[in-house]
Amino acid sequence: MYAFMNNEGRGTHTNPGPSASGDDNVNGNGSGTDDESAVPADYLGTWTGSIPGDQGGSSRKLVIRQGGVGDQVLSLIAEGPLALGATYHCEFTAPLAARPGDGEPVRIGPSTVSVGRPAASCSPGKPTELTLLPDGTLRRAAPGSGESLIYTKSD
Repeated sequence: MYAFMNNEGRGTHTNPGPSASGDDNVNGNGSGTDDESAVPADYLGTWTGSIPGDQGGSSRKLVIRQGGVGDQVLSLIAEGPLALGATYHCEFTAPLAARPGDGEPVRIGPSTVSVGRPAASCSPGKPTELTLLPDGTLRRAAPGSGESLIYTKSD
């Protein structure tokens, strides 16, 4: 999701973008693998975060669902202010890139924009990694970029 790591939607902070493509089927049953439960249970659910900005804060709502490699397991809603009092609303999806090993981050593939208002405010995102932190928060980071955002579980 590029809206978090790239401040998709506005600002100069992290912008997460999602990927809505689910055409990476290799087994014909709608998923990239036979294992439909590749995402660790502690990651599942709704997470919220925010990004401060010159025009005001921008909110992020991240939902992680169960699925296999290639399935759309991440969705993101990014909302916030634009210049001159306007606002943006971006929705993204992204697939699970690889089955995580024990203690490894959850790797998410590039994201795609499913809804963008205005469309010019929403851009697809780079692959990201999700890591549960010791305090129970979730860090979403774009490897090699230094961009990250911390989310708090809301359900």
